Amino acid sequence: MLDPSAAPAELHTILSAIDPAETTALAQTLVRIPSITGREGLAISRFIAEWFTGAGIQSGLQEVGPERANVWARLAGEEEGPCLLLNGHLDTKPGEGMTIAPFSGEIHAGRLWGRGSCDMKGPLACLMVAVKALARSGVRLRGTLVFGAEVGEDGGGWKFQELLDGPGRCDLGICGEPTNLELHIGCRGSYPLRVRTIGRATHTGTAYRGINAIQKMCKVIDALYALPCFHRTDPIWDRAPINAMTIQGGGKVTSSVPDECTVQFDIRLNPDLPPEQIDAMVRSELNRLQAEDPDLRVEVQIGRGTGDAMANSQPARYLAPDHPFVETVRQAIEVATGTRPRIAGFPGGCSAAIMLQRGIPAVIFGPGNLEQAHSDAEWIAVDQLHQAARAYAAIAYRILAA
Repeated sequence: MLDPSAAPAELHTILSAIDPAETTALAQTLVRIPSITGREGLAISRFIAEWFTGAGIQSGLQEVGPERANVWARLAGEEEGPCLLLNGHLDTKPGEGMTIAPFSGEIHAGRLWGRGSCDMKGPLACLMVAVKALARSGVRLRGTLVFGAEVGEDGGGWKFQELLDGPGRCDLGICGEPTNLELHIGCRGSYPLRVRTIGRATHTGTAYRGINAIQKMCKVIDALYALPCFHRTDPIWDRAPINAMTIQGGGKVTSSVPDECTVQFDIRLNPDLPPEQIDAMVRSELNRLQAEDPDLRVEVQIGRGTGDAMANSQPARYLAPDHPFVETVRQAIEVATGTRPRIAGFPGGCSAAIMLQRGIPAVIFGPGNLEQAHSDAEWIAVDQLHQAARAYAAIAYRILAA
């Protein structure tokens, strides 16, 4: 790793080559290319590959299905060294139901608006511009810089594993998900819990003789939300969240007491809450509730949905705050932006978790606030785009410059 003061003139050359107007315009163009998860089409992949080719950078597509392709670009160094992956995903949530034109890419009030502007067409543009700045600077690299973006991350058949096994193979990784320019050292784990309450159906006119499964589920939801593990805070990770995400029950017969109710909980795990621990807590609490209420019957399943392959629980994946890679990236961001980024944990899941699971040091850093991702009026602050592009270039320089 290089000291940031080792070649200040070179770094200045790289950073001065990053044009805010170019970054913003590129982000607008990406937003205007619909790429809905699972049915992204090839337009987004081809545009990015051709953009890199036009900049004189080696690039290509990795076909992963009909009308679906991951995209990559590569700067090969003149000397042996590590391979750094700058990663993002190409797909977005659907645009239906948005309160703004989903693919307009309009800019007003200092914000770029549209589906994917935050998650994550804006960050993608920053990654692309950073690679281009490195390529045009003429700085000799010790190792290889790879840009890699995949389809399906937002729920449409995620193809990051294919990217990582192919043209995105790397030794170190930066995931460009929106972190509001904080440096996130990993991802929470997950515990996809499915609870079913079983009641006893009867006519509404004699409801007091039945057992209402929905009413019993209310008791279960309140009890699980009250577990102490969901209320303790951590300076890096904050609180582990629990979310009663979907509910189904009743409706089989009119004027009838519902005899079953199912809730899918989406529970995210901080590092101090491994899957085995939360599983024991949940089952103990449900056993306690059933012991207190003889009419309460529950069934528990770990996973999502029915009929599909079950998504098993996963522990948090992260680097220690004092890991050398974390400090290297943090210093590079500070040099590029003039601000020392706050260390935090990424609230959701992303490709960094897969890299970390494979033993590849990886962190998450990007422009945009995750609260805007998937929202009905998605936007990203334009000034953060320029800051992030500079930071990505400085990170690559710090790690790879010969």
